[in-house]
Amino acid sequence: MLKLKQPAYTYADMLTSCREGITGNPGLLLKVNEAITDLQTLAASYNASALTGELYTIQPLQIKNEEDPIVVGRLKKSDFVKLYGNYVVGKKKPARTIYDALMTAANEKCPFCGGIGRPRNLDHYLPKAHYPQFSILPVNLVPACRDCNMDGKGEAFARNEAEQIIHPYLDDSRYYDEQWISARYLVGKNDEPGVIEYFVSPPADWDNAHKQRVEKHFNDFDLSLRYSKEAGARLVVLLALYNSVLPISVDKNAAKDLIFQTIINNSPFVNHWERIMCLALMSDL
Repeated sequence: MLKLKQPAYTYADMLTSCREGITGNPGLLLKVNEAITDLQTLAASYNASALTGELYTIQPLQIKNEEDPIVVGRLKKSDFVKLYGNYVVGKKKPARTIYDALMTAANEKCPFCGGIGRPRNLDHYLPKAHYPQFSILPVNLVPACRDCNMDGKGEAFARNEAEQIIHPYLDDSRYYDEQWISARYLVGKNDEPGVIEYFVSPPADWDNAHKQRVEKHFNDFDLSLRYSKEAGARLVVLLALYNSVLPISVDKNAAKDLIFQTIINNSPFVNHWERIMCLALMSDL
């Protein structure tokens, strides 16, 4: 929904900072040092797959409840969980600087929901429960609001192309540059302002997988309801402005242009909820 610049810190930076922070666990440090080449190879594979929309081809780790399997070299799943929890999230560790930089880069806007939520922590795009090898990879760490992280995404992962949610760092520009969300204005009754109803309407020339991806993203993050709630209060204000301008306008279209088209022209991105709302008002009023 919101495109993020790729992290300023590389995976090599993250590995270096994590290793600097491992001061009391020589066994873990040795295992990380041994696996450096393999870890960097996996990171390169992640990037290549993400750029072509094929992260789903990376197989999740098969884990039984009682197992702590080896993932890379001699590093076990629990080692990767520890690397993230103790040496990236840990506030007194060198890699915390990278954690904070990733959070700050989102500019207080959750990319999954288009900025209506405020990021609270970093979400693992490929969840560390199933892909622990990417638990400290910067491009796999996405600043996310609680609603998107906990209620929307959780630990789900895609099994095919169509099931992939949009990747804020590495996905195809079409998801950010082309409109795929629309809305309709449902007139209220008894002087009520009505509601804005949002829905998915991807371009006709997109293939089915791309259409299914935005449909899944829209549904997983409950954007129809969340955007309608955002639009509710704003709708009251905009309709009041429109109705105040209408009597002194040359015609109805001039009033629409003044109130709604101005917002459309100045929207921060093409699928912003307020832009889509104003498009609906231009059409349906």
